[in-house]
Amino acid sequence: MRWFLRRAGRTVMGVFRRQVGLIAAMSVVGLTACSHSPDTSAPATMGASTAPGAATSAVAAPSRWNPCDSKDLPDAAVTAAGLDPTSKEKGVVQFTTYHICDWGGSWYLADVGAGGIDFDQELNNNTYTGRENLVIGGRQAVRMRNNAVDGECDVLFAIPGGSARFAVGPKLDAGMATSGRGDSCVEVTRVATALANYLPPA
Repeated sequence: MRWFLRRAGRTVMGVFRRQVGLIAAMSVVGLTACSHSPDTSAPATMGASTAPGAATSAVAAPSRWNPCDSKDLPDAAVTAAGLDPTSKEKGVVQFTTYHICDWGGSWYLADVGAGGIDFDQELNNNTYTGRENLVIGGRQAVRMRNNAVDGECDVLFAIPGGSARFAVGPKLDAGMATSGRGDSCVEVTRVATALANYLPPA
């Protein structure tokens, strides 16, 4: 029952809230791509210049790093970060270009999402407050409170083709008794520090 409550309280209300935002974000990406589609009356080649000697431009492909894949984020690393690899659950919504998984800690749940959502777009989500610039594992990161989920704190990184976000928030049972929870921002920084080296090169 506690396992169900933990998932119902945190994953459905928290991760589902984030994934609703994800659906909207991915829709914006899709609409933007459609609005910039080339005229199909003439063939176009990706990255090809229109005139000899003209500079070419490349569009970054969405990152293929998947935190739900143990090849990208090994169970041993998850364990070393203080999480239980056997508790891993995939988010309710998964995209071909964005993936979310969560793991249980002592009083909290930690989830990691990564893929083709632009770093600035995610950073400027109006549910975030108290943004702090950090350097974690030699990489630039931003830590912030997520006001849409009680007690949650997130750390955001830029990765090729998108962003990666680490989040920590209290389990439902720990959330009911605030004396049983720690500091989500301290904990998410610790988890992100332990796992940052597994992110794709910036």
